[in-house]
Amino acid sequence: MQQLIRLTISPFLLIVALASSGCGEAASTAPTITVSKISNWAMPAAGAKIPAPRGLAFDSNGDLFVLDDAGRILVFNPNGTVKHHWSMPESDVGNPEGICLFQDGRIGVADTHYHRVVFFDRDGNLLTMHGELGEQSGQFVYLSAITQDSVGNYYVCEYGGNDRVQKFDVDGNFVVAFGGFGTDDGQFQRPMGIVWRDGLLYVADAINNRIQTFRDDGQFVGLLGSEADRPRLHYPYDLTVGPDGDLVAIEYGGNRVTQLNLRGETLGRFGSTGHGVGEFSTPWGLAVDSNGRIVVADTGNRRLVELQR
Repeated sequence: MQQLIRLTISPFLLIVALASSGCGEAASTAPTITVSKISNWAMPAAGAKIPAPRGLAFDSNGDLFVLDDAGRILVFNPNGTVKHHWSMPESDVGNPEGICLFQDGRIGVADTHYHRVVFFDRDGNLLTMHGELGEQSGQFVYLSAITQDSVGNYYVCEYGGNDRVQKFDVDGNFVVAFGGFGTDDGQFQRPMGIVWRDGLLYVADAINNRIQTFRDDGQFVGLLGSEADRPRLHYPYDLTVGPDGDLVAIEYGGNRVTQLNLRGETLGRFGSTGHGVGEFSTPWGLAVDSNGRIVVADTGNRRLVELQR
């Protein structure tokens, strides 16, 4: 049975855990995400190796789908026990970074180093793959994240030269691409997380330390937050929408979770740098379920961290 470590800590200790948080608003002035319980979920071994988690996604039943750096997709039940797992078709040259649970039941994986999207069914059976290395429409360089809109179109982030987002219809036909490498508005340096909400796309532009907003036809809308009070982020690596409609980001460089409203105002933060309770080391991804429970891919510590609100 999967090892599960449950830790309950007081609000006082939660505040202390924020005291050494990374770049951004000072911990003493930033709002604090209220957390009632922290649980560390151990990653199952792959041979002699304890792999590190990367991409995460919850389904409607509360099961958590996890990508790790051993090229596996693992399904944890809500209590942190692994129900089943399977492996990517290939993983010798690198492992996937992003996962999306599609409305039609398919699981889409950003197979980063093989420059393609791989689709599985819920039992782990390989369905289809599309994409190849290149810079043309429908080709990819280092895919990092996938999201889907309300009518089934899906959007793929990539970096390593293309640094763009491509949009496809539900059948995988190319629709539009936008972005490009750079620091100007509408450009990216390593887009790592993406979510769709009400006709808008929110993209975590990691190395540029910002979140950018686009219409879902690719038209640039703006940077999240006002010019005078833009959220200060340190390598935002993943992004999702919580049940209350707010954005929740994981900061790979800041070692923390940050909650933002759609105007870019910081509503709360949790986490600091380290290996103990309430601490993270280069966290890569996160997921939020319908009850507001947050699970973090605490990559550097090779564990999953559940934060109950």
